[in-house]
Amino acid sequence: MRGLRPLGLVALLLFAAAAFTPLANWLNAWMAGGARLEPADAIVVLGRGGADTDGVLTNRSLRRVLHGVGLYREALAPRLVLSGSAEEVEARTTLAQGFGVPAAAILSAGPAHTTREEADQLRRLLLPRDTRRILLVADPIDMPRARAAMERVGFTVLPAPTAATGPSQPEARLGLLRDLVIELAGWTYYRLTGAL
Repeated sequence: MRGLRPLGLVALLLFAAAAFTPLANWLNAWMAGGARLEPADAIVVLGRGGADTDGVLTNRSLRRVLHGVGLYREALAPRLVLSGSAEEVEARTTLAQGFGVPAAAILSAGPAHTTREEADQLRRLLLPRDTRRILLVADPIDMPRARAAMERVGFTVLPAPTAATGPSQPEARLGLLRDLVIELAGWTYYRLTGAL
């Protein structure tokens, strides 16, 4: 019984730090590392959350594709490569073309539902075209695992994470911390199974 009080106090302090300090935001930015926005062979926008049946992208998927379009418009690469589910890729392609990216500059990777599947699809699509140096667009939280998966299949990865400032509301910070724990569990699983 004596050990439960200190354990409860530690849990309460961790909860308060996660909800009322920028701890989760700092961890999120730390996971992404620094951006390397340099010229590349292609801008690769990984899937995140898909699209509804009516073609509406999730918030994270929308932010990723808009970041990728911005990098394309800065002339950092001649190709914009879109990945994710079939619906997500279709909605993103329509959006990118609406923002002025020519159809000839957009490549679509085959449908994929995991980071490992995306890496395999992108390898088959891009390496035969001698496209090795990529600007990788993903959320900061997803960058370590995504970067390692892409490097494992032969790409030179330049991280281009989406905005990393993070939420300011306690509930959203707790949600971010939960997502960080899930991502770290996924990264650990990939390491243990030899996928990274």
